[in-house]
Amino acid sequence: MWVSRDEAIGPIHYLIVSSDAYNAAFADRRVIAVEIDTRALYHGIYREPVNDVGTALLDRLVWVTRDSLTTHVGDLHPTRHAPVTAQIRELIGN
Repeated sequence: MWVSRDEAIGPIHYLIVSSDAYNAAFADRRVIAVEIDTRALYHGIYREPVNDVGTALLDRLVWVTRDSLTTHVGDLHPTRHAPVTAQIRELIGN
């Protein structure tokens, strides 16, 4: 999980969901991420609660320029990688 530079609405937290192969190919330009709501923890089909950070909104898939991400703030627990990957793939039509 990364935080972006301050924007008009403040910094935005992101969970990077693009694969290592994608990141290696485009890391100097962009990554695929989902926004994180830092105000609360919610459970749901398209939401992934992340302890101490907030809720990853899995249906808010965006491209983020790599240089806009300034601070690494945490990692998704390894046991949640496969379920989050499966949900993202289902949302984008695999």
